[in-house]
Amino acid sequence: MAKPKFFGRVLNPILNTILKSPLHSLLSEHSLVIRYTDREFGKESSFPAYYVQDGNSLYVLIDKSEECWRSLKNGANVKITVRGTEQRGWAEKFRDDDTVIKNFISLLNAVPELLTELGISKDASGAYSKDDMLRALEQHYLLKIDFQSGLK
Repeated sequence: MAKPKFFGRVLNPILNTILKSPLHSLLSEHSLVIRYTDREFGKESSFPAYYVQDGNSLYVLIDKSEECWRSLKNGANVKITVRGTEQRGWAEKFRDDDTVIKNFISLLNAVPELLTELGISKDASGAYSKDDMLRALEQHYLLKIDFQSGLK
């Protein structure tokens, strides 16, 4: 599901401000801000995203239509504001489909509102629809961010 352009121009700056402020606890359980340097223009940009943490790594869902994708898809140094603290890390796209599905399921478990946003249903046994997940992953990428120092 592509987000309207106004979302990026209006809501992203509001979310960025909240996630970087003392009010971050309102949103920061599964939301963070990623700052990166645009490879084409050399300008620093940022955007909010959903994440789930596994040890010293974060798994972050990014819409393929986001402009940041060109700068992050082959790996990049990033700054992350997570739970009100700025960290540095290395962001890189997953290349292994099995790992993408496993970590995508972890993200769906951690952030249930994504089910509605991405149109993912569950079957009678409670398992996520594989077709729905694959359709959502056609429009999104999953990044892995490894921290350069331990996450505080």
